[in-house]
Amino acid sequence: MLYYMRTTALLILLCLQLALAGFAQPSELTHTRNCATDKYSQVLQAQNPSFKQYQLQVQKAVQQKLSEQGQRQSPAPVITIPVVVHVVYNTQTENISDEQILSQLAVLNEDFRRLNADAVNTPLYFQEYAADTRIQFCLASLDPAGLPTTGITRTKTSRSEFYYFNDHIKQSAQGGKNVWPPDQYLNIWIGNIKESISNDNLLGYASSPGMAPAALDGVVLHYTAVGAAPANKFKSDYNRGRTATHEVGHWLGLSHIWGTEEASCDDSDGISDTPNQETYSFGCSSGIQRSCGNGPYGNMYQNYMDYSADACMNLFTKGQAAYMQAILHSTRRSIISSLACIGSVRAEFGTATESDTLVIAGKSIRFADASQGAKATTWYWEFEGGTPATSTQQNPEVMYSSPGLYDVKLTVSNGTLSSTEIKEDFVHVTVSDLTVYPNPTSGYLIIEQPARIRVRHVELLNSVGKTVVNAEVFNRTLQLDVRHLQQGIYYLRLVSTNGTEIRKINIIR
Repeated sequence: MLYYMRTTALLILLCLQLALAGFAQPSELTHTRNCATDKYSQVLQAQNPSFKQYQLQVQKAVQQKLSEQGQRQSPAPVITIPVVVHVVYNTQTENISDEQILSQLAVLNEDFRRLNADAVNTPLYFQEYAADTRIQFCLASLDPAGLPTTGITRTKTSRSEFYYFNDHIKQSAQGGKNVWPPDQYLNIWIGNIKESISNDNLLGYASSPGMAPAALDGVVLHYTAVGAAPANKFKSDYNRGRTATHEVGHWLGLSHIWGTEEASCDDSDGISDTPNQETYSFGCSSGIQRSCGNGPYGNMYQNYMDYSADACMNLFTKGQAAYMQAILHSTRRSIISSLACIGSVRAEFGTATESDTLVIAGKSIRFADASQGAKATTWYWEFEGGTPATSTQQNPEVMYSSPGLYDVKLTVSNGTLSSTEIKEDFVHVTVSDLTVYPNPTSGYLIIEQPARIRVRHVELLNSVGKTVVNAEVFNRTLQLDVRHLQQGIYYLRLVSTNGTEIRKINIIR
């Protein structure tokens, strides 16, 4: 009996130790590389009938930028992309550490700038194609309201998993976290993502440029694939942060290196210096693996856009770098000017609608502060020709009494930083009614149209109905030269959005 009691106690102790060990350190994972970006694009296409049109527009813009890049002699300037990381967790294991997230940022910067230590593993025959993309990343220091942030949000959720096909991880109302403005931030969501209820073999997915609604734009990663060991404590072939490198490549427009169809030589990724490849690689290949007649060097399984294990990826090509730069100067160009990382302030302003800057004399304009970066706390406006001439309100209303073109100036500050924006001739004040002067005239006839009317065409006819001056109208003020005409009575025919109007004109000598 004593023997059995001791044996039972030892078994209980052993089980307890194993359970504690398993809790202290995650067990080895069985994921394989699986990216749902292509499937996610199919979901977006089904939801949006204009998807293919957007694709064509993106490609047209990219090809234009690639052409411009080909004419440039100097290297592209380095672009810094602000990143916000949204950790959405159900268990504490999923609530990964700041250290793991910072490790991921380091991996992204190393991989995209070709500063990765394993760059030496690129085969000699592919080294001439390997590139510094001149793209880097930083955790945002300002949130969308211009307030200080760590660049990391944490959301406790009741959901135990998320799926790519419904994007709930990006929606606060569905247990996820809403996007920060994607024109200013690269949003990266981290959580327990799955491909389906029965398949949890998913490491990440991303929205391609211009294809997803703003509320869904960004990158999603499985929490176990974020960052590099030792900060990433999950044992797998995907614990070196290359899943994020791969998915951010998609976010910047890159396709899988084998194209969109698996096991086919009839498509490609559209990049000239990546060899055509039949299908994805997996694990760690070695030697030369040929497919689709891509000899003598075969598949570029070291490329970040393949499916190889993290330890065996080590390069983007020059063609891929040029493509991502073209995306950043076209479809994603707004993020280049983001102030989310540098903690600065930039004055900017507008009105309720752009047409509000064209007004009839005696009317008012409501100005709107649209400054970016650090949250401004003071505003100083200067209005040429306006009443009041200055204002310290954030969104003032100003009246303009006389026709003309007027400058507007705004200076914003948060007590430490300040910025000034001047927009010349921003306000166009017109006459209150269609005006023709001077009359009589001996030299020029001036036609001014009010904001509410648009004159398209004018004709000057003599007393027998013959057209002597004919002009199209492109500006709100038109000057007709009548110096060559004889003295007498003429008739000005004005065709406008109000219809046709005839005015009697007296030319004197």
